Amino acid sequence: MLAISAKIELAPKDAATYVAAAQKIITKTHAEPGCLRYAIAVDVNDSNVIWISEHWKDEDALMAHLAMPHIVEFLTFCGTVEITGMDIVKYDVSAAGPLVLPES
Repeated sequence: MLAISAKIELAPKDAATYVAAAQKIITKTHAEPGCLRYAIAVDVNDSNVIWISEHWKDEDALMAHLAMPHIVEFLTFCGTVEITGMDIVKYDVSAAGPLVLPES
């Protein structure tokens, strides 16, 4: 399994436009083969920061996702907004399971 964690920082003038465009790709992405989780969220402390969390079955599923028409269109759109910072990390996950919180 692959996991992606992305932090996108936007100019204040473009944050709402980015969120509106991002909302349009969620349903189609969830329907893609190999998509285990795909979420886009606005940071609760800074509305100009967007977090993207993805889990993919494997590298082939991720590469197919990046070639999908709705993603190509979204990435083209991203070139029209002012992204002031970006940090994207891909993790190759060998094991995953539930987190059990300690009792208090």
